[in-house]
Order: sequence, then structure tokens, then C-alpha cells
Amino acid sequence: MATERNAYYKNVHYQTDIAFTVRVAKTLLTPIGIWPLRKTDTFLDRVKLRLHIGVIFCLMCFLLVPHVIYTFHDAENLTRYMKVIAAQVFSLLAILKFWTMVVNKEDVKFCLEEMEVQYRDIQCEEDREVMKNSAQVGRLFTILYLGLSYGGALPYHIILPLMSERIVKPDNTTQIPLPYLSNYVFFVIEDSPVYEFTFVSQIFISSVILSTNCGIYSLIATIAMHCCGLFEVVSRQIETLPEYKDNAMYDRLREIIGYHLKAIEFAETIENALNTVFLSEMVGCTIIICFLEYGVIMEWADHKILSSMTYVVLMTSTFVNVFIIAFIGDCLKQESARVGDTSYSVSWYELPEDVINSLKMIIMRTSRPTNLTGAKLFDVCLLAFCDVCKTSAAYLNFLRAMTE
Repeated sequence: MATERNAYYKNVHYQTDIAFTVRVAKTLLTPIGIWPLRKTDTFLDRVKLRLHIGVIFCLMCFLLVPHVIYTFHDAENLTRYMKVIAAQVFSLLAILKFWTMVVNKEDVKFCLEEMEVQYRDIQCEEDREVMKNSAQVGRLFTILYLGLSYGGALPYHIILPLMSERIVKPDNTTQIPLPYLSNYVFFVIEDSPVYEFTFVSQIFISSVILSTNCGIYSLIATIAMHCCGLFEVVSRQIETLPEYKDNAMYDRLREIIGYHLKAIEFAETIENALNTVFLSEMVGCTIIICFLEYGVIMEWADHKILSSMTYVVLMTSTFVNVFIIAFIGDCLKQESARVGDTSYSVSWYELPEDVINSLKMIIMRTSRPTNLTGAKLFDVCLLAFCDVCKTSAAYLNFLRAMTE
């Protein structure tokens, strides 16, 4: 029955499945020009794409560079500078991840195309359910991060400026401070309507930066959890291997080994394309958490409850971001190793000797589980999340000692 089921099963819903899996990432990354899959690729399309990427990059720099200039040259005191540096690191990380996606576009495109092929070539409904469950977990992680990110970023960009002290102009009128206090060097922004335009443009650009971070994060969660699903499918297929007899068993074993190798190749492609992103996330989020913790303490000391809560939500979203990435890396490592455990646990003593030898090779290969790394420097796992928490706390103690 198993052989007939595999021989005649066809996933007629694979396009719907892949659309559901990548919908959030595609929605966020297409407007900023770094979604790697496009319907056409003519010369005119490539020119438009490069202009699109150039405009988005210039907008990011238009927000970040004047903000950095202001904090280094015009910030009134060290405490004020400490509270805004987290936003600068966040924007810098977005630019770094933006260009990582541009440079490694082909590897990411390969992953997305392989996902579609793998959904199309699923051999039974059980395997399809395994992969759909992995996609739903990745989507859940994405929605959680989106809710926390936008829930903290929107008050930071809109509510906090409205609650801050008004800027008194030379003509004795007042202005709402910009979301990002900036020094544009070459032109003055205090006069209307330039000031209003700058205010709105900063909110818009900060939304673009937030969408960049969220979109890339969604893409990571999507393809990494899909890879976990591939290893889970391999484990399930090995469990059903004794159901096959004679030549059908050898054919099934050949399919299992090929599927396992594809899963390993898929994971290695993710690692090669995004290990720089994993490094920047872990290191950058450590710094961001440190300064957000400092912001909570300072705002609470000034009895600014709403500001304190805004910093708490931002800090929580960053913690959740690091935790989920670490959890996904740990999940991938465990599912990769579980293939070997399943090969050992199956009733191999009832199988032919050459099949047993093939299972031994699988066990040997899984003795080095597939994992994600931060630029080959450390493994992305729950232990790395613990290191982020401890390091950010140590940096916070250093900051408090330096500013007292």
C-alpha cells in the first residue's frame, strides 16, 4: 500500500502551499526591492531594480547619518546619547542585512525555488502535513515578532516625540521634536514646510527600516523552519522503511538518502547565505538590549511611565527576536541529529545487511548535526541566547558605572 501511495500521490496544491509559506516575507521585502524572486529579468527590469535598491539605501542613509552626526556633536549630555544609540544600531543592522540580501540574492533565490520544488515533489499527504506544520510554526514566529516590533516602534517614532519637551525657536514659537533628532549640516530644517516634510519622511523611512528587519527575519524563519521540516520528513520516511519489501525497500532507501542529502544541501545554502546576518543579529541585539535596558532605567527614574513602557516593549521584542532565531537554530540541529537517532531506533535487525550498512552511513553523517552559525564563529542555538542575555547585562553594569 505504501508503494502505491507514493507512486500515485501528487500534490496539486503545491503553489498554494508555497504561497502560504512565503506570503509574509514576500509582502515585506518586495516594496524595498530585495525579494529575490521576480517574474521577469530583462535589462530594463534589472535597471529598475538597481535604482529601487539605490533609492531605498539612500533613504536609510538620509535617516541614519544626520542622526549620528547630531548625537556626536549636538547631544546635550552623555545620558541623552546613551538612550538613542539603540535606534542607530538598529538602523545600521538593517542596512547591513539589506546589503547581505542583495549580495547573496542567488543563494536565497535557490532556497526559495527549492522550496517550491520540494512541495511539488512531496510523496504523500503525511509528508505534506509535516512541512505545512513547520511552515505554520515559522509563520507564528514571524507574526509574534511583527506584533512586538511594530507595537514598540510606532510609539517610539510617534508618541514619544509628541510627549517630549517642545523645541523653542528664536521667534519664540515651539516645535515638536523630530522622531530622530538630526543635524543635516547642509540645510536648515526648522522652517515650515521643510520641518513637517522631514518629520513625516523620518517616520516613513523608519517604517522602511522596520520592514527590512521584519521581512528578513520572516524569510529566515520561513526557510529555516522549512529545512527543519525536511529533516523531519526524512526521519518519518526512515520509520516507514520496514514496511517495504524486496526491491521496493532498496528504491525507498535510495529516495531517503537522496532526500537527506537535499536537506543537508539546503541547510548549507542557508548557512552560507545568511551567516553574516546571524552574526549581526546576535552581536547587534546584544548592544541594542543593553542600551534599551539603560533607557528603561533612565525613563523610570524620571517618572516617565509611557516612555518606560515603550522601551520595555522594544526590549522585549529584541529578546524575542534573539530567542526565536536561537530556537530555530537549535531546532534545526536537533532535527538533523534525530535522523541518526531514528535510523538507530528503527527495527534495523530485521532488514537486509546492505540496508543496515546504508543506515550506518546515515548515522555517521548525522554525528555532525547540521547547524547555523554566526559567520562560522559560534553556533546559533539557545546557549548563544543565554550568552546574549549575560553579555547585555554586563555591558549595562559598565554603562551605569561610567555615567554615574
